[in-house]
Amino acid sequence: MSETTDILINVADQEFAQAKQSEDQRANITGLVVVVASAIQGGLTQTGMTRNALPLTIMLIVIGAFGMVASIKLYERARRHIRLKFFIRKRLEELYPETQLQNLLDLTRKEQQADFPIMRNIRLWSIWIILNGMVSVLGIVYTIIALLH
Repeated sequence: MSETTDILINVADQEFAQAKQSEDQRANITGLVVVVASAIQGGLTQTGMTRNALPLTIMLIVIGAFGMVASIKLYERARRHIRLKFFIRKRLEELYPETQLQNLLDLTRKEQQADFPIMRNIRLWSIWIILNGMVSVLGIVYTIIALLH
């Protein structure tokens, strides 16, 4: 292989590692949000749904919103790294057309969509955002209940 190819492959590997790190961070942050939300739920069972619970209910809203924003930002970062890796793959195919990388990618995508036709319309990033959003919605519902009591 040429020096150019080695450089491209090395950069592509680094970009993939960076994208994976962003995805791992997103999973860790969402896990932390769920753990803290569960702890707050436990605190709410102790205090009851009164105005005294408002700091806890508001905290649910805040940590859910934080989780949503962090998920969106980390998705944006992962996409940047994946996009660069895509361009590097295109460049490698230009250098070595006999690899037919695009054909392999197209075949894989086609088979994946055939195997999972419903799931192809669900984006993973939206699941992470919805989970964090549910924590915020739960906080809003609890806040309303606490204000009404």
